[in-house]
Amino acid sequence: MKFKFNCLKKLATLVAMATMIFIQSCSDDPQVVLKPGASGYFVVNEGSNTSISFYDRESGEMTNDLFVIKNGEPLGIQAQSMTVFEGKGYIVVQGSSKISVIDADNYSLITTISEGIPSPRYFVAISTTKAYVSDWGEDGLTGSVKVLDLTTNKITKTIPTGQGANRMLKVGNLVYVANAGGYGKDNTIKIIDITTDEVVNSITTGYNPNGFQQDKDGNIWVTSGGALEYNDDFTAIDEDKSTTGSLSKIKSDNTEEFRLPFPTDIFTYSYPNNLSISPEGTQLYYTYNGAVYTMSTSATTLPATPFKDKDYYGLSVDPFNGDIIGCNAGNFVSAGSIDVYNATGAFKNNFTVGIGPNGCYFK
Repeated sequence: MKFKFNCLKKLATLVAMATMIFIQSCSDDPQVVLKPGASGYFVVNEGSNTSISFYDRESGEMTNDLFVIKNGEPLGIQAQSMTVFEGKGYIVVQGSSKISVIDADNYSLITTISEGIPSPRYFVAISTTKAYVSDWGEDGLTGSVKVLDLTTNKITKTIPTGQGANRMLKVGNLVYVANAGGYGKDNTIKIIDITTDEVVNSITTGYNPNGFQQDKDGNIWVTSGGALEYNDDFTAIDEDKSTTGSLSKIKSDNTEEFRLPFPTDIFTYSYPNNLSISPEGTQLYYTYNGAVYTMSTSATTLPATPFKDKDYYGLSVDPFNGDIIGCNAGNFVSAGSIDVYNATGAFKNNFTVGIGPNGCYFK
């Protein structure tokens, strides 16, 4: 696996050289207008020439290649996620093993964090001086949560969690970490006490939990992707050992109230992903089998009919107005786009963004 990561870093150099040609041609483009301090949301585009776009609520305009235009340098390879906290944007760039920290209002680069995070995925703020960063490890299996000192931008501790440490959810003094499997498989959510930076509990879910949300009643909902198992020579899928995706409801005492399996065809292997929730905490949204589904948090069965019969790579719900935003990744070579719907499902708008959009991050 180290070979793979070294190749990615070499590829980053080639991408940088190509991107500089683009910078020279467009950085002085009079058509590009950046509005510092605008309210809206960032779109993370994880494809080749990874980039950041920004939607301005007031003007209704989308600006692409924001990082490159403002800073005159490429962002790197595979921007996985972004978090806005205390006026800063923390862009987690997994393929380049770094976090680029920008001013969330004027988009200029403040610093780059690159030590001790070989394969970072997500960032969650704990306090004004501390954050957690989930990391897959150099082998894509040795998952952990890194404790980041926000005053020095240094990693101060590594908390082992499980394979493919991925999305995190902060609830009071606890942080829930979904172990999504990475290059292997896992079926646990680890719970970290933020006062001690230690794992204090574990919840068993379906294999490879990939996301979670907390509803208005304090329950935590978890989507799990399931896991494929192969025969000894890896020539065929072992259906008896493979598991399908699922949706779990975790009660406030950290026990699983129920788990709903998805009727997945093992050979096509569609699985639930991109779990999101309405601003009121009463309606879940997720992608599955080429469509978007929605489900009340009071329901005990999976919905049979799609909310939107369209295949999205990423899905986000605007916490300010409840809009549902679907990310069209396309072929990961040319520009992608986002579709915006209101809470009832009525189409509102479409915007061209960067390559491979995977989600939106709000401010």
